[in-house]
Formats: sequence, structure tokens, C-alpha cells
Amino acid sequence: MTHHASIDTPSATATAPQHLPLTCNDGQTVSASYWNTADADTVIHITHGMAEHHQRYQPLVETLIAAGYAVISHNHRGHGERAPLGHFADQHGWQRVIDDIVLVQQQCQQNNVILFGHSMGSFIAQGFARRHSEQLQGLILSGSNYQSPWLYQLARTVARVQAKLKGPRHLSDLMNTLSFASFNRAFKPAQTPFDWLSRDAQQVQAYVDDPRCGHLCSAQLWADLMTGLIEISQANALSSIRADLPVLLIAGDRDPVGQFGKGVERLAQQFRQTGHHNVTCTLYPDARHEVLNEINADQVRNDILQWLNQQGV
Repeated sequence: MTHHASIDTPSATATAPQHLPLTCNDGQTVSASYWNTADADTVIHITHGMAEHHQRYQPLVETLIAAGYAVISHNHRGHGERAPLGHFADQHGWQRVIDDIVLVQQQCQQNNVILFGHSMGSFIAQGFARRHSEQLQGLILSGSNYQSPWLYQLARTVARVQAKLKGPRHLSDLMNTLSFASFNRAFKPAQTPFDWLSRDAQQVQAYVDDPRCGHLCSAQLWADLMTGLIEISQANALSSIRADLPVLLIAGDRDPVGQFGKGVERLAQQFRQTGHHNVTCTLYPDARHEVLNEINADQVRNDILQWLNQQGV
């Protein structure tokens, strides 16, 4: 089928998805939202970031549906409706969130799956791709980063000590402060603690007003996330992702998570050094962390569609 090369304006009324209630191997439940169209031969699987939820990606969903793609998304453990809020699991949380992606993708009948991950979701997506790249036709990483694992090792030690002292489900203000406190410094005078997310004040305020956004996460989730970051940041970690997998990196060059573009460019370089020959890296001038909620979000969605077209999916 032929996909459209330019975006349609997302409709005000969202297309109603199928809700697929799934049971994970440890008894946790996940409800995946599946937007399918009769002639779609590719599904885009969206994995959201930390302390947010998949409903925030509706404009991207609408754009992809209008272009002829199927879309599936779900909330990670401890996010959205999935309790306890801010907690993956008492044990093996990193592997479990990756296993959840496997479970969700098994519900899709399409052979062509493009995995889209934002921020924490981009790190989880890399962990998934390391294990299951043969199941993917492409990888899109938004608001990602690459740096030496030593900092993650230090942070994991702190998180593990806190989990041992206060319990794995302790919501860690300490880890939150250590990681996020510095992000707003580049955007003084800041109107909110989350100005680093976007130049669009309305989008930032919507995040602030959303009770399922910006919440604390558990000491154990932080330890799990650091375990994952250590894994994917090893020198040759990405070499276990098949070399012909198309990769798209998108980020703002004012995103503190990606070290103002430097970490994203390092990630692109790391992919290329491990043999990946179809790597595209787009940095948007002056954009911050959530490029899909930026003042140039239409351009970003359009660029995603153009990249998908170029891959022939």
C-alpha cells in the first residue's frame, strides 16, 4: 500500500482503539490500545517515558492512522492506570518491562513492527531490540542519550541502598532530585519545574496538571532503570541489534536528557560503530525534551512519516 508523505491534522475526536487486556507471566495485567485499519501492513508500537503515560501520544497516533499505519501502545508497569504508581516490580523490573513489550506485540497480526520509544521508553526499546531485533522492521528513539555507564553504576548503588533501607517500593525523592533537579537550570527563569520538557507553555502546564505525570518513582524502579542503562551503554552493547535495522534518532538540541544533543549524536555514532548502516539523527534547533509536544510538533510528526516512507514500510 502507499502511505501519505505529509501529515493530516489530527482530528479532535480520537479514533477508538481496541483495548486488549493481557496477563503477564508474573500475574500483572496490561491493557494495550490497538488502532488497526483493514489495509495496514505495518504497526507502530509506542513506548512512553518515565512518569507519564501512553495517552499523551494521541496526536502521533492520529497522524500515523491517517497515513495508513496501525498503532499499538501500552503503559509501562507503575504508569498510567498500572499500580503501584512509579514501581516496575519488586524483582527483575528491567526484564519484565521488556517482556511486556513482547506480550503486547504478540497481539499484532502484522509482521512489520516499528518500535517507537521516548526517553525511558527509548532505553527500554534498546533493551528490547538487543533481545528481539529480528521482530522489528525499524527503531525510532526520541529524547534518548548515550554516555559512559560509570555514572549509572554510581546511581544504581544509591538506589539499591535506598531500596534496602526503605523498601523497594519507597518513592524516592532523593533519586528524583539527583537525576532531574539540574534539568531546569538551563531554562531560567522557569515558570514550572518542568520547563525543560518543551517551549510550549500549554503542553508543560498540561503535564503539571496531569496526576499521572511527574510522579515520583520507587527506589527499585530507579535501580532497575540504571541496570538497563548500564546494559545498553556497554561499548559493544548495540552490536547485538541486527546491523540492517533502520534507526531514527530525534531530539531537541536543548534537551538536557540528551546532553543538549551531544549524547544523541554519541548514540548515533555508537550505532554506526557497531555496524549499523541505516542510522538517521535529527536534532531540532532550540527544541527541548518532548519533541512531540514542542512548538514544531507538526514538523516532527511529518519527519517521522517521511522516514517511514523512506524505509518502504
